[in-house]
Amino acid sequence: MNRLSLKSSFSVLNCVSGIAAMLASAVVPATASAQVLPPEFTLVECSQGNQSQKYSPAISLFARATNVTGTGQFTSCLDPADPGIAFGAFTITGNGTASCLLASVPTQDTVTWSDGSQSIIEFVGGADVRPPGMTTITLLGRVSTGRYEDAIAIKTMDLSSVPGVTQCLLGGVRSASANISLTLLRLF
Repeated sequence: MNRLSLKSSFSVLNCVSGIAAMLASAVVPATASAQVLPPEFTLVECSQGNQSQKYSPAISLFARATNVTGTGQFTSCLDPADPGIAFGAFTITGNGTASCLLASVPTQDTVTWSDGSQSIIEFVGGADVRPPGMTTITLLGRVSTGRYEDAIAIKTMDLSSVPGVTQCLLGGVRSASANISLTLLRLF
């Protein structure tokens, strides 16, 4: 078994070892995301949502330890096996080293679904400032506990409104928000 470490270690079955290599990458350009998988692999698809996060201390030009907290909503979700899953709200926590030039902090999203169930999703990293030339990125992770446990998580973020390097130079990036979508896949 391959093992990845976020806040805690988790295993990925051998049948998805090729996917494990992708999970080691913190941020993947949306244009480089995997081909669309057949619908039977999709556990839930949330096509619309948003999130806001705060950084303490603010992200600056030089790398330093930063804590991330935030909230978000998935406003339009579809679980083919359970029509009771229509939306979800989540909290974000994470910490790591970040700067304006390289800001990718592992985070944990705790999602409460519309039926009251929960999923804890561990993301390898996220973009907190806009990478040059990119307006959309894809984050990869895994549902570590709760509903959809062991599913692969793919979160797409629209970074067109995320603060850039200029704000970083003028006092630091203290917060950011983005439009998002989420897909949870079962590959085995």
